[in-house]
Amino acid sequence: MSLSFEWILFIASVDESVGRILQTLDELKLAEKTLVIFTSDNGGVGGYVREGINRETEITDNAPLRSGKGSLYEGGTRVPFIVRWPGVTKASTECQAPTIHVDFYPTMLEVLGSPKPSQTLDGETLVPLWRDPRASLERDAIYQHFPGYLGAGKSQWRTTPVSLIQSGQWKLMEFLEDGRIELYNLASDMGESRNLAMELPHKAKELNDKLIAWRKEIAAPMPTRNDPATQPNQPLKKRKATQSSG
Repeated sequence: MSLSFEWILFIASVDESVGRILQTLDELKLAEKTLVIFTSDNGGVGGYVREGINRETEITDNAPLRSGKGSLYEGGTRVPFIVRWPGVTKASTECQAPTIHVDFYPTMLEVLGSPKPSQTLDGETLVPLWRDPRASLERDAIYQHFPGYLGAGKSQWRTTPVSLIQSGQWKLMEFLEDGRIELYNLASDMGESRNLAMELPHKAKELNDKLIAWRKEIAAPMPTRNDPATQPNQPLKKRKATQSSG
């Protein structure tokens, strides 16, 4: 793993700032009734060169995880998630259950004792895991769907349209441009270096069927081919300005 000098300074600054926040909570005697969460919205900006993406400089590398920010490989989505909740979450314990950030909303509703809204909630409360790291959640899988592109320079992409399902130790990715399937056992291969889709076709089909059913259930938008013959790139016609009276 390589780190630039500037990135090391950023890390040191974050570490110092978190320490100041925790120290202030102690000084104000609020630590025992404050829930503190430390996490990130995505992986580090790096790991792209190993994916064949030509980047002149990389801030960091997420090894042994694959790829980085903007990718749905583990280097782009697996992040630190540290909770300090005195009297509820036991210090120095670890929980191996996979979670996703849409879990935050239902989690905070339970923490605050607030009623659930009438809308469907995508996530699930994590409070049972914070009380007991051996607990389990109700869902049997995590789904993600990204029907677009994220660039990495001219004609290069950090990701192309892709959906994924993660169920237990298994993670299946379906790339929506060509239907390519990748299957990984994250328990033994967190670096996603060995695609098992051909070796385990029944497991791949099982997970892919669930993924397709989930997309249909939520009416997930799917990418469509940009055909210049049917979608000409024409400028919008200007409308005459209208003047309102009043």
